[in-house]
Amino acid sequence: MNTLLEENMRFLCDEARMLAGITVACGTRTQSAWAQYGRAQEVTLTDTGFVPCLRPLTAEAVYDLASLTKLFTTVALLLLLEQGRLSLDECVGEIDRRFVNLRSVTVFDVLSFRVSLQTPERIDTAPDREEGLRRLFALRVCPTPAVRVYSDINAMVLKYVVEARSGMAFFDMLKERVLAPAGLTRTYAAVPDAERANCVCYNYEHRIAGGDYILRTNTPAGVPHDPKALLLSRGGKDLCGHAGLFSTRQDMVRFAQALLSGELLSRRLLFSIGTNRTGRDNGDGTYRQYLGFLCFSKHPQQRLSEVPRWMGSRAFGLSGFTGNHLSLDPQLGRFVLFLGNRCHARVSHVIPAEGLTLEDYGLDARGVGLVRWKDGRMVPSSAKYVYFKDERLHAPLESCMRRRGWL
Repeated sequence: MNTLLEENMRFLCDEARMLAGITVACGTRTQSAWAQYGRAQEVTLTDTGFVPCLRPLTAEAVYDLASLTKLFTTVALLLLLEQGRLSLDECVGEIDRRFVNLRSVTVFDVLSFRVSLQTPERIDTAPDREEGLRRLFALRVCPTPAVRVYSDINAMVLKYVVEARSGMAFFDMLKERVLAPAGLTRTYAAVPDAERANCVCYNYEHRIAGGDYILRTNTPAGVPHDPKALLLSRGGKDLCGHAGLFSTRQDMVRFAQALLSGELLSRRLLFSIGTNRTGRDNGDGTYRQYLGFLCFSKHPQQRLSEVPRWMGSRAFGLSGFTGNHLSLDPQLGRFVLFLGNRCHARVSHVIPAEGLTLEDYGLDARGVGLVRWKDGRMVPSSAKYVYFKDERLHAPLESCMRRRGWL
């Protein structure tokens, strides 16, 4: 797209080493441009330890969408609303009676994060799928946090609302009402065997939580990285509402354009997605998160915003833990997309032990550096990747779009 963007992608992948590889795209309702850099996989684990496995990133790459799945959940729900098969005023516990504690909680409450929900125990620590589902259906309303309102749980609940009102399994409904009409031919809940070689690798995520050093080795190609989706989805046969979809750059560009052009939703409903329904200034230097329908709204403080500076007040954005991001501006008719793999062979999360700082782990104040793992390996960090997106990706993409006359 432009030299600065290429240099910044190289910086993120080769110098800061926050991602193994990244694909970026931007565009309008009818036009798009894209670029990519890096690798789909860097290492593999054998009986003798980690060994290099340098697999290049290609145009055919299949990505774990992670939380970008939530936008598909929102679209599915709004389609049912548009068809008169659902009202946002209906109560979730009446639509699906397994949610015994949500008999007076409306679909709108859950969709807009107007209520905060909590399970009796963490789903991702459940010993099996049955117990994970028991915990999910036993969730109840909890006090709304002062700052961080965003949660996976809301989208997990709404998947069951979609199934109840469509009369179809969630992914079947998406295939019939979203994927096929939009022309998405390579978006999957269960990745076909023929596509496994194209899957970007998210395995070997490293985490530090105080004194615990955690290495995940249970997410091979085509398996959801998200622990809750991994537990509940039955290998993609029962897609979750918050994570679990896989897709390509081509399909995700097409999805964004289908939304912006009105092929999937009416303009009125598209504009409703990004309306702020939670955000506010707390008066003490903090803000409650600005959220719309299962997404982030435009925040008045850019440093706290998931939406690019140049997008308008009706824009909305979502990021996926694996390194993804999608922002759409319905008024301007523009989108920005990032697809990456910041979890692969990276220290993705660091909670320093008491009395320690990031510097004590070998990282600078920006979270960049190499962490010495328990076995002596030096592992690159992606713990602060989110804070590099505006400068390193959104800014050069804005310049690219202006030169093309798209802004």
